[in-house]
Amino acid sequence: MHDVLILGVKALAGGLLVVAFAVVSESLKPKRFAGLFSAAPAVALAGLTITLLDKSAHDAHQAAVGMLAGSGGMIAYAGVVIPLLRRMRASRAATAALAAWVIVAAVVSVPVLAA
Repeated sequence: MHDVLILGVKALAGGLLVVAFAVVSESLKPKRFAGLFSAAPAVALAGLTITLLDKSAHDAHQAAVGMLAGSGGMIAYAGVVIPLLRRMRASRAATAALAAWVIVAAVVSVPVLAA
């Protein structure tokens, strides 16, 4: 039951922060910067805060490292998929670029989490 309660608190906190970030993004010009303040940062902050309050700083650190590894992998994916799209079909390019995501995320997260 405790895990369900924590999940509910994370969802509520994430939702409230998404709304707050949306209000901030409405005031930005040009509108393309509004995406910087979309759901992902708000949910990440809410999740890390709840993890820190419910568990420990070590667990929050591991979650943060996972988020950073995932974002590094996403950057690698975006950098690899663009040239691949010029040479092959989208489904193959996306599948091939997924390898870059996995490799970068693994390289970033494994040494830090092992320590």
